[in-house]
Amino acid sequence: MNYDLRIKNGQVITEDGLQRVDLSIKDGKIAQIGKTLKSDTASREIDAQGQYVLPGFVDPHVHLNDPGLTNSEDFYTGTCAAAAGGITTVLEHPLTFPLPDNLKAFEEKKEIGKQKAIVNFGLFGACSASNEDEMEKMLESGAVAFKTFLTYSPEIPKLDDGQLLERMKFLADYPTVLAIHCENNDIVEYCTARLQAEGKTKPEDYPDGRPEIAELEAVSRMCLLAKATGCSVNIAHCTLKEAVDIVCETKKQGADLSVETCPHYLVLNRSMLPALGVFGICNPPLRQEERVEELWNCIFDDKIDWICSDHATYTIEEKMAGKENAFLAPAGVTSLELCYQLFFSEGVIKRGLSLEKFVALTSTNAAKRYHLYPRKGRIAVGADADLAILDPNLMWTVNDENLKQMIKWSPYHGMQVNGKITHTIVAGTEVYNGTDILAEKGSGTFIAPEGKVD
Repeated sequence: MNYDLRIKNGQVITEDGLQRVDLSIKDGKIAQIGKTLKSDTASREIDAQGQYVLPGFVDPHVHLNDPGLTNSEDFYTGTCAAAAGGITTVLEHPLTFPLPDNLKAFEEKKEIGKQKAIVNFGLFGACSASNEDEMEKMLESGAVAFKTFLTYSPEIPKLDDGQLLERMKFLADYPTVLAIHCENNDIVEYCTARLQAEGKTKPEDYPDGRPEIAELEAVSRMCLLAKATGCSVNIAHCTLKEAVDIVCETKKQGADLSVETCPHYLVLNRSMLPALGVFGICNPPLRQEERVEELWNCIFDDKIDWICSDHATYTIEEKMAGKENAFLAPAGVTSLELCYQLFFSEGVIKRGLSLEKFVALTSTNAAKRYHLYPRKGRIAVGADADLAILDPNLMWTVNDENLKQMIKWSPYHGMQVNGKITHTIVAGTEVYNGTDILAEKGSGTFIAPEGKVD
């Protein structure tokens, strides 16, 4: 047989563990794992000697700002950054204009993605006050999940508890997930107003405006509603061990829950805010260093389901609106390209996380939760040939100017990283070679949950 691509000499992470085998790819699928016949040929080969061949990373929490906010990111630049970080599938959240809480806006956004993306992309729909009929239509059109906020957001209206209860009852009848930004809005508004009245408006003051109790109370409340309604719920960007423990305990009681965290809550901490300034402002905020270590313990204890970037970029001018008052800075950090390379460096190299757990947390678990598995999230014959090749011996330093995202800033500039993506392959085609983006704009594919049309 003539294969399209053969990856040889790599250490491949399959569902059976680490194997030193070759991979052969045909028509966008993994066609062979292991030795091929002498008569078999390949149109192209990649020598992965000394490197790990991993399932392409699945980032289930990404903000690409397209349409409506494309002065800071769009589907092309964002998916270029994803490809440079080994991410072969992004699930884009609905904080865009027009708000995709209806079929028309959802379909328009899908078409924009098809014209620009260079990796696989799925779309969250927005869960708004009275859009049950539209959510059903979006599910039929391939919505991967829905998103809502418990705090004020300029892009998507927050729901009160009564509205949220009704939406959760509705969604409980469908095989989909509701992702929730969990902070108590009353506590946040009160604490933020008090600090500003007292003149405490520096970046290092910002976390006091969104104290830990705001997250803990909201997570507790959403776990209770998930248990009562049967709705499948994902707790977004969790920062606290206590919140993770609440999720785990409620899961034991039968609730359908998952919980994620992000690299900024595992690598950064509150003491860094004077140096990071407005570029360290995010919601929920950075926590104390001891909280970071507690979160790592949750990862090793298998209490966290996956790692996501929560990539949310703004222009430098937009961020600098908070120069004199940090509460005026738009909240969000950039990490799409860096997310899983940082996690590998900090988790596998520094702390000894197993490669099997790394793969589960960066690909398999999210693919399963959002009904993309078994096409995504694994290396197996018949699975999509979405792969990330990572050299664990390469040490490099983050330089914001070299990032593929549209606006060149991150909170990680100057940080040393152990392990680098050298090749990213989407549907059997190399889209990134360790330095350059090779794919054409619009070569990516819209991906829907299993059983839905794209």
